[in-house]
Amino acid sequence: MKAIFLAAALLLACSAGLRAQHETIFGKGRVVGGFGGPIVEMGLRKGFGTSFGGGGGIVFDHFFLGGYGSGTADLRAVLKNNNIDRLELAHGGFWLGVTTPTHKAAHLYGSARMGWGALNILLDRSRNTEVDQIFVFTPEVGAELNLLHWFRIAGSAGYRLVNGANARAPYKDADFSGPTATLTFRFGWFGNGR
Repeated sequence: MKAIFLAAALLLACSAGLRAQHETIFGKGRVVGGFGGPIVEMGLRKGFGTSFGGGGGIVFDHFFLGGYGSGTADLRAVLKNNNIDRLELAHGGFWLGVTTPTHKAAHLYGSARMGWGALNILLDRSRNTEVDQIFVFTPEVGAELNLLHWFRIAGSAGYRLVNGANARAPYKDADFSGPTATLTFRFGWFGNGR
């Protein structure tokens, strides 16, 4: 319930900001470019793990809309049960964000990734795998630098919220939720400078 409320509040805040710039996203908003690139998300608490992935989207003036995919490389520090050999977290979905003023060399950056995926648990002795279907919501805020006309890098702080970990396993949603620091590399065309 808390995850749904947080997601709705963020989307409402983003849409309120968009109405001030454009009447609608697809009506008056100009498509000015597109991008793609890697995303590196680091957990800020012990055992949280680092996720690697990528994403891309289309740019509407200061707003972007696209998709992403991400997988956690190492969750060994979270392991609580000696019978578990491997623990993996992978998810993907929608990615939306705002950069303003985008034409300045350094500017504000905010985004939210909302997706679905799986928590895979490989049991060592039986070689059985348990898969939990999960929902992941990661809002973040930070700063972005325009290094070249076609390359931007953003550093941000956020919070990964995971919902759906199976109560039968020795893990719960809180084991995979927590604060994050993210580096986003965006390559593409972002529109004409002002």
